[in-house]
Amino acid sequence: MHPHVVRALVLVTVVAILAVGAIPLLILLDLTGGGTGWGICEQGIDSCRVGNFSGPRLAVVLMSVLLGLGALVRFVVWLAGLAGRSRAAGMSRDDIYIP
Repeated sequence: MHPHVVRALVLVTVVAILAVGAIPLLILLDLTGGGTGWGICEQGIDSCRVGNFSGPRLAVVLMSVLLGLGALVRFVVWLAGLAGRSRAAGMSRDDIYIP
């Protein structure tokens, strides 16, 4: 992989991780500003009736996405290191084995 491609992929993935991590903060900011919290509370925070599992379900989804994005960053860096080692050893692209 070209080093600029690796940097771009890592940058895009890190920005996605930051965006997913900011979602709970943005929901809370919307609720405190009188909004609906992106549809969580229909008439605002004063009359909000949220079920017992809405918060944990959102947390599980966000954590799953964050773990998946972290695994993607790890895979891209591993793949770049594998390609870099093979280039340093004088191997051609056909000699790279990716399990």
